[in-house]
Amino acid sequence: IVNDKNLGTIGVLVEKQLDPKKYKKWNDDCGAVDGQNPFENRAGYDMMHAPLDAFAESDEESEDDSSEDDCSGDKVEDDEVFTVADIPQAFSHFTYTYTKRKLLVCDLQGVLSTTTPPLFELTDPVIHFMSRRKMKSIFGRTDRGYKGRNDFFRTHKCSPLCRMINRRWIRKVGEHQRSSHLDDLEEQISNVAS
Repeated sequence: IVNDKNLGTIGVLVEKQLDPKKYKKWNDDCGAVDGQNPFENRAGYDMMHAPLDAFAESDEESEDDSSEDDCSGDKVEDDEVFTVADIPQAFSHFTYTYTKRKLLVCDLQGVLSTTTPPLFELTDPVIHFMSRRKMKSIFGRTDRGYKGRNDFFRTHKCSPLCRMINRRWIRKVGEHQRSSHLDDLEEQISNVAS
């Protein structure tokens, strides 16, 4: 909070400056994944060089779950390995599974710190909220709801890490325990938006 003599009391958001030489975008809010050919994501889209205003807002929204990739039933071998690039993708998938298909966190970008232990320092993520009430852009202009979720799962390929999280961890956490605090989320958002 800053007290300015002309503006009065205002809030200011300050983030740690990340090293621009190490800055990386692992995925975006439109389904693009680092390391994939842009044409695998969507025709002509280059996630590393798109300006922020290139993200089009869309009224097109579908609750169809046909694009979802459920890797929870895939067998996980004990000797499977995963790469650092698998971690942000698995985290995005985890957020969707953990919230019982209500939220998906993506547009993961930032710096991978090589300290011990290694640490992802992420900035400016996007949350896609799947609204049963057809509410739009709850989490800002980049919240694309069902369309964002569909775009993510259209390109997402579950890695061994994804399968481990879904099979070995999430299944061990009880349904009530993992999302009871999210059950009335849409009601709370409606009350704030009113």
